Amino acid sequence: MSLLDDLKQQAESLQQKQQVTQEEINQNLLAAHAKLNETLRYWVELFNSLNVIKPVVPRTYYLESGAIKLENLMQCDYNVNGRRGTSDHRDYIEAVVLRFRCASDQKLTVEKKSEPMVQRLREQLWSSNLKFDLRELRNERGYVERGIFTIAAEVPVTVAITADLTTARIKITVKNLERLGEYAYIYDFDEFGREFLEELAKVIIAKPNAFRALGRHQKAVISTNRVSGEPHSALGNMADPARSLAGGANSLLKR
Repeated sequence: MSLLDDLKQQAESLQQKQQVTQEEINQNLLAAHAKLNETLRYWVELFNSLNVIKPVVPRTYYLESGAIKLENLMQCDYNVNGRRGTSDHRDYIEAVVLRFRCASDQKLTVEKKSEPMVQRLREQLWSSNLKFDLRELRNERGYVERGIFTIAAEVPVTVAITADLTTARIKITVKNLERLGEYAYIYDFDEFGREFLEELAKVIIAKPNAFRALGRHQKAVISTNRVSGEPHSALGNMADPARSLAGGANSLLKR
């Protein structure tokens, strides 16, 4: 057998071992539906309670590495939605999406004195889904000399809980939870349950929690950081900024 034929045979054998069968996909679909259905019921009950109790949960958010601060924002308007899909004439839950706001009546005015600085802040506000008005002051040649931002003290928070049928994993993607930005956490089906939901709920209402240390994948990240000597950030080390919430929700079923 030639070298090329041998390598092709090895590649084909490896692909066959890695290929997820349709039967496994169907089994994972049932498991995912059960997990997400339980998750949906949990958050419906919890958010209904929070909307009645209205706990005082103040938040502070920072822009531009702490140079700009939105402080004393209060959490409110808790909402949960279960996105549903259909496969082989069967309905299933493809994602559970949590939303709420951190807001106050104040507005923050910030001035930037060069076009690059204006553009940098504008992009950060856009990427964080923050509302703002911008007044640009230009020179005689039409170049931006200054930009005056009026930023609404309102931060939308989103948590999307989805399932990947090919890997049998649950993915929680959070945006603007406790800090600005988007981050992802991964859990295997067999380990994801009520304990994880309880710890995430504690994060949302600002109670002491172990959420970011739960699960095999998060523990592996923490362990790797300790070995390498890198400082461990509660959020940043598990970031997945390349994947949007929509992309995560659409990953449930591709077949």
